[in-house]
Amino acid sequence: MVSTTDIITIETAALRVDTLPAYGARVVGLVDKATGRDWMAPGCSSPNVGEDAVYGIDEAVGWDECFPTVGVWDASGTGWRRKLRDHGDLWGRPWQVDDVSRTRLTTSYAGHEFTFRRTLSVEGSTLTAEYGVKNTGSADLPYLWAMHCLLTATPGDRFVLDGLSQVDAGYLVLNGLRFEPGKLPWPGPSSMFPVPLDLVHENASAIAAKLYATAIPSRSVAVGRGDDWLVIVWDASLNDLGIWMTYGGWPGPGGAQQIAPEPTSAPADDLGDALRQGTAVHLAPGATRRWTVELSLSKQPRTADRAKNTSEGARL
Repeated sequence: MVSTTDIITIETAALRVDTLPAYGARVVGLVDKATGRDWMAPGCSSPNVGEDAVYGIDEAVGWDECFPTVGVWDASGTGWRRKLRDHGDLWGRPWQVDDVSRTRLTTSYAGHEFTFRRTLSVEGSTLTAEYGVKNTGSADLPYLWAMHCLLTATPGDRFVLDGLSQVDAGYLVLNGLRFEPGKLPWPGPSSMFPVPLDLVHENASAIAAKLYATAIPSRSVAVGRGDDWLVIVWDASLNDLGIWMTYGGWPGPGGAQQIAPEPTSAPADDLGDALRQGTAVHLAPGATRRWTVELSLSKQPRTADRAKNTSEGARL
């Protein structure tokens, strides 16, 4: 049995992935061996992991899984029968190492009502994340999942979202000034928010935003520039993408510098919002839901061919 107190590395000649099972199976390194670039936002593990933990600037590093909510929400009136922790049950808590090899790592977390499993595997310059969640309880479980993958934000990089013309903004800040949420043209700038949203800006710009994009035709997003790109593709069971960006704007001016393209099961900040929207996923007792996301190092941002080949939808 592999100890869950250590970082576990899987790798190919092109790519190295470092994971910390003891801390929510957080991915703490995603390294392009050709360039030396580590795409993961760096930072240390935080001791702040209790039920009342706040997922703040010290916790916001690396790649965590948000389930069954992102924001805090009292789910006492649902099958959860309890208040849900900020950014969900999974981050910062020890996961079990189920299987590991040089190119593959399977970890899982068993909660009171569910089991959540993720397999990371690498081939060439591509990392595939295969997910499965099972309802082990006796009540219907509504949920919201988001891949909370915080990347280093290098000024001059940009987002590429083929076929996207509009996003929903839930949070917008510029130089400490809070803007009203609403629909924005992509990529901007616009009269509603006077900066381009697809460009990574300098930390001094004091920008922060949480955006949602729905039904992107390519089911993909690319981040980078020139011949240095990270391409993320999700399967047909996922219809939405969250986009988090902070260039010195969160939690206040002079704050973090990071971005997060977040494939998600619903365009919502917490499970309550997803339920009100009718976008929450419902998992019946004994049922299992599966989905897949791929992350690839690439010299170009075009992703349609990869999206066509990604696993087609969830299986119950």
